[in-house]
Amino acid sequence: MSDDDLIELRREIHRHPEPAGQERRTAALVAAALREAGLEVRTGVGGHGVVAVLDAGDGPAIGYRADLDAVAVPGGAEHLCGHDVHTAIGVGVARALARERPRGRAVFFFQPAEETCVGARAMIADGAMDPVPPREVYALHCAPLPTGTFAVAPGFGHPGQDVFRIEGLSPAAARRFEALVAGLSTVTPPATPEEMAQLETDLRTPDGPLATFVYAQVHREHDAVQGWVRAWPDSRYDDIRALLRAEAGSRLRFLDHHPSSVNSPEHARAGARHLDALLLHASYPFNGEDFGLFLERAPGAMFFFGVGEQGVPHDPDFVPDERAIALGVEAMAGFLRARGEAL
Repeated sequence: MSDDDLIELRREIHRHPEPAGQERRTAALVAAALREAGLEVRTGVGGHGVVAVLDAGDGPAIGYRADLDAVAVPGGAEHLCGHDVHTAIGVGVARALARERPRGRAVFFFQPAEETCVGARAMIADGAMDPVPPREVYALHCAPLPTGTFAVAPGFGHPGQDVFRIEGLSPAAARRFEALVAGLSTVTPPATPEEMAQLETDLRTPDGPLATFVYAQVHREHDAVQGWVRAWPDSRYDDIRALLRAEAGSRLRFLDHHPSSVNSPEHARAGARHLDALLLHASYPFNGEDFGLFLERAPGAMFFFGVGEQGVPHDPDFVPDERAIALGVEAMAGFLRARGEAL
């Protein structure tokens, strides 16, 4: 596929956004493009997940993950997080390596249901990483950085998340718990360009304001509250859970937990050298990410990838620069090639 073909693939996915768990059409487009390039493809992995293997010899494999789903919005879904860009780049990387047939093997994971943080667990439980277990695994995520630039946080990444529900409350108690959970947050999303600039400074500051944080969201129903908490480092969850249990007792249920995504310092720094990436020294508080489940099985890193500075992911005004697709393919194909040859 040419650069123009990959842009058209991204536009086709963008025109038909599918929310978490419903990525049937997107997965079919991806699978067809990968089969056409000669990769061995499995579909329906953990839902609508796609796994593609480039087998160019014996030895350990390099893994690469992209995500398929769109953001759920009232009345449907929209690609407001850049997953259409991630998918186009992932297809482009796989096809580029298939053309070159470098030494070694690569396995590509196109994951459903990232927005609900259930797709990685479902794919792994369905054996996505078993036939060709990767020695290392990598991913990227769109970021409001200059087009084509990279950033990475060695030893950091994205916080995990606890999801909980407290039931059997009087309206007054529900309001009290709502205020309690909301008050756990130590950070708030940037609302102005100045606040965004300060956040970028904090992310680059070793042992700075984001060395530890809590970000919580909650909504109140008639007799219940439900919410989630993201915390860094993971050790903070013990105190938060103890506080909620002390206040709510048996009315508290934890519905889900996914681990933090921690980039391997060694592998993140290797990527930073190859990609000339900016080094970050803290985790980004305002996004969840289930890529950490892949990182529990193999070390690696997620890179922030600049797609221009028109809006930030999840904002209605987010518009990625499509020129980033070709740049991302070239950079990540080169990096995976180099890592594969080094194994």
